This record gives sequence, C-alpha cells and structure tokens, in this order.
Amino acid sequence: QKAHRTQVSSLPFLLLAMDHNQTERIAELKALRLHYRRIEKDDDADVFEFIGPKVPSATDDNPTRFAIVCERHDLRVTVTLPSDYPSHSPPIFKADALNACCRPIITSAHEDAIKELLDEQATYMPGMACIQTCLLVLDDLDLSSLDLGQPGRCRSIFKVDVVNNSKQFTKSLKNAANGNSCAYYYRTIECQNNAKFSFAVDPWRAVYVICDAPNKREAVDYMKTIRTDGSMDMDMLGK
Repeated sequence: QKAHRTQVSSLPFLLLAMDHNQTERIAELKALRLHYRRIEKDDDADVFEFIGPKVPSATDDNPTRFAIVCERHDLRVTVTLPSDYPSHSPPIFKADALNACCRPIITSAHEDAIKELLDEQATYMPGMACIQTCLLVLDDLDLSSLDLGQPGRCRSIFKVDVVNNSKQFTKSLKNAANGNSCAYYYRTIECQNNAKFSFAVDPWRAVYVICDAPNKREAVDYMKTIRTDGSMDMDMLGK
C-alpha cells in the first residue's frame, strides 16, 4: 500500500516533466525553423529539413527528427530528440555525406569526428535546450583540421579457468589469432599431489587472453574459432 501511494504521488511530477520537455522541444524547433528561414537567402546557407513526427505525436520508438543540410561541406547532420530531452537526455547527432558522390570528401572518419564534436558541445549544457548552440560548430567547420584519429581496433578479452596443456593451448591461440596481436596472463598450478591434474602438461589457472583485431569481422572470426576449435576444447578444463 505504501509503495503504491508513493508511485501515485510521483505521477504528477512525471507528467509535469514530460509536458515541460514537450514545450521545450516545440519552442526549440520553432526557433530553429525561424533561424534557417532567416538565412536561407544567404550564400552557402545551411538548410533545415523537418523529418518528423511532430513533437506531440512522437514516441520513444519514433522520436522527432530533423536534418541540417550543409552543402558547402557536402554534409547532412540528422538530429534526433529523445522523449526525455532536454531534461534527462541530450540530443542525438548523426553526420553523413550528402550523397554518394561526396563520399571521397566526407569519409566515415569525418562523420565520426563531426558527431563527436557535436556531442561534446551538448555535454556542456546538460538539462538545457542546446541544439542551436551545438550546431554553431558547423559555421566554422574546417574538414582539413578535424582530428580524425588513427584506425581503431577490436579487442577481445576472455578468461579460461584452467588449462591442462599450456604448450598445445598457446599453439592453438596463435593459430586462431591468425597473425593478430595476442597476449595472455596466467598463474601456474602446483599439481604433483593433485590427482585431478596428474595428467596435465605445465597447467595454468585463471588465464586471461587479450587479442587485438584490425576490424570487427576478424574479431568475431577469432572468437568463433576459440569457441569451436577442437584442439582448444581438448586442452582446457573450464572454458
């Protein structure tokens, strides 16, 4: 009963927060439309494209979205407004090349860097309507100066409780890694008086294996080999 009364009493506050968020999103969209309508006659002006749905009709599964088309950079930034924006969630940005012919100019690395730049701006204004301020970074955007970083890696980490044949185990690991960087850390087991491990060849306990692959596909293939390779199964006692 007590928990039930607490839940009911909090309902008006939740509804009030939802109404406030809707009001904030509607006001911000109106301001954005007005801003881009005001500059539409300028040279190289960005263009506002409403995708929908309207704020009152939006749901968690189908939130309000719009896009800013930046032709001078051959770029489209899509903005998604979560149902609890701005009070509890930031806007969601996605940067894409304007069309296929722009792909050599806007690479996936550029897209990630621009999204990261927009996301960073949003972190400075938690709980606030911040989209228009975040989009100001597009005004002075210089693709040549973006920090594109270095090609990433996909790291796989797993633990093996007990290895009963470390020589076979390390050989199988290297074969599965297929030339990729692979390291392992372990504790040795004193098994002279332990019948369970009397057959073991240089047994190890709590083996942590780390393997770096250049892409997700190779990382998936590596873990698939680890799980299904017959030689790996035979020299482990607790995979």
